[in-house]
Amino acid sequence: MQIVVEYVLLENFLINLVILQTTKFLLHEKGRLFFLSAFLGACFTVVMPAFYLSSFGWLLVEIGQVVLCICISFKFKKLKKFIQIFCCHFAVTFLYGGACYFFEGLFGTRSFLLILCVVVATFCIVKGLAKVYARKRAVDNFCFDVEIEASGNKGKWRAFLDSGNMLFDPITDKPVSLINFRVFSALFKEVDLEDILRHTDKLKNLKHAHYINFNTLGSDNKILVFQVDKLCLEGQVLEKPTLGLCLKNFDDAFGSDIILHNNMFVSKEV
Repeated sequence: MQIVVEYVLLENFLINLVILQTTKFLLHEKGRLFFLSAFLGACFTVVMPAFYLSSFGWLLVEIGQVVLCICISFKFKKLKKFIQIFCCHFAVTFLYGGACYFFEGLFGTRSFLLILCVVVATFCIVKGLAKVYARKRAVDNFCFDVEIEASGNKGKWRAFLDSGNMLFDPITDKPVSLINFRVFSALFKEVDLEDILRHTDKLKNLKHAHYINFNTLGSDNKILVFQVDKLCLEGQVLEKPTLGLCLKNFDDAFGSDIILHNNMFVSKEV
């Protein structure tokens, strides 16, 4: 029986530790004394079966355990913050518990190794999804709807305001925003990719079209730059802005078809 108790204690200690780490990660909170909090929670789990409690009694004990862990591991000054941490901790507890229950039913066995693998795998999945969501949210905060008009054609696309885009046209000294070929082909239907690569006479139909150096990591290329009639951005209308055609795929990285120049700053609530 002593061996069983030790395994149960270690198992619940690890689960409580991962739950606290997950809560900390999801809420971006600074934690403390996680080992102490996880150990006390594991002790509750081991000791409580000795007491014959009703379902309601078990629920109260679980709530009390969560409150104790939160008070030990997190700092908060307002009730709103405590409720946020409490709800996140409780939800994460059910997530890990549900994952363990599912795999126990799937494999028809309960072992320390299985529980450990399930907890670690669930933690990695939650962390990965949280990072993807955080990146998407960060990108969305700097994305705008942009309308471009050129040669009688116009369209609306998503644009990303990139603080790292400091490209200027050395001839006109104007900032250069980058577009992909999908935007270019919608604005200039008579110019195809071959014309751009071979520098054919069709490029003369573009206003002030010329090539400039475009330095990226590990490469030095030339890109086609030109002027369009208008660019509308968040209620602002820019007359005759300079755009550059980037043939490299930046859609997946930024989730947009246009990379705006750093100087085109537009205030937006985050």
